[in-house]
Order: sequence, then structure tokens, then C-alpha cells
Amino acid sequence: LIIVAIILTSSSNAEMTAKTYLKENNIYIITKNGTEKQLTFNSTDSDPIFIEDQDIVIFVRSEGPEEALRKIIMKVNIKDLSESVLTDKKPFEDALTGTHDIYNIYSPTLSLDGKYILFVTEKYVTGSQLVKVEINTGKWIELFSAESFEQIDKAPYKGYFLAGQSVIEDHGRDIYFRLINSSGRIIKKFRDEESMKQFKAGIK
Repeated sequence: LIIVAIILTSSSNAEMTAKTYLKENNIYIITKNGTEKQLTFNSTDSDPIFIEDQDIVIFVRSEGPEEALRKIIMKVNIKDLSESVLTDKKPFEDALTGTHDIYNIYSPTLSLDGKYILFVTEKYVTGSQLVKVEINTGKWIELFSAESFEQIDKAPYKGYFLAGQSVIEDHGRDIYFRLINSSGRIIKKFRDEESMKQFKAGIK
């Protein structure tokens, strides 16, 4: 009975984040013991991603006039609420705006190894780029052109991507769906998005 009591006490005191969520464009967490805590107060934040081993949440902040909202990837410490900028500029000048500012961040996702944030952003007039940003340094690494992506977390394709790319092929300029490895090499081409989904469903 004494041993059980000790275990229960240890478990109830654990301050592990179970869930992050948005309310009125601010970021909150609920710990596993049910404690709710507001992390940001700017009312322009979105896409929270909890990094458990660093006690931080990565999120996207919008800044500027409504017609030209810039995006900033931020970090907030869940213990003391201190904020810092992870990245607010692209390392390249995109062809749409002619600036290094970030105007769109699509599908921000934590990499499987927990070291990077992956997302799609504009680069070309005809297409966007899948990039990853190192959480500890803010360093950008460009992967390949993509309009959409999904990481595969199961063998034998763990670490590969299912992606839609804007390219010119059989049907002219269109979105074509591929299986692509982390080096950007196309491993498999799919007939359409539905066949890509069927391929994904078949990965056990």
C-alpha cells in the first residue's frame, strides 16, 4: 500500500503537457494532471507544437497590416513564459514578393527526430518549397519543391514524404503526387491523390 501511494503521488505531480490548443488566437496548454495555463497573450498566434524535452512550444505569430501579414516562428517556455524568435526571415528572396519576409507557413510539423520544424512556404512564382528549420539554431534547410506534404513514420518508408508538387508533366502544369525521400529523390509517382492515399493506407 505504501508503494502504491508513492507511485500515485509521483504521477499526480508530473507537469507533462498533454495538449496544446488555441483560444482567441492565444496558445494554452493543459498538463496531464489537468492544469490549464495560458502561454501567449498577443492574440495573433497559431499552430502550437510542444517540444517536450525542452519545455517549449513552437508557434507561428502573425505581424503587420492585414493585407501584408508577415509570419514569425516563435518559441515560448512553458515554465516562465519567456518568448524568443526562432526565425523571421527566409534565407532566400522569393519570386512572389521579392523579399526575405515570410508571408505563409503551411502545415508546420515536428520532424520525426524532434530536431526540426517542417513546413511549406513560397519560393517560386509557380510553386513553393518544403523546408525544415532547426529548433536549436533557426537554421533553414531546403528540401524540395512542394505544395503539400506528409511525413511517413512507418517502415520501410520511415522518414520519406508523400508530397504534391507543382510541375509540368503529362497534363501540363498541375499538382503531381509523389513519394520522395529526404534527399529530394522521387521514389514513386502516383496517378493521382487518391492513389497516393491508397498507397499510404497500405503501409503497415
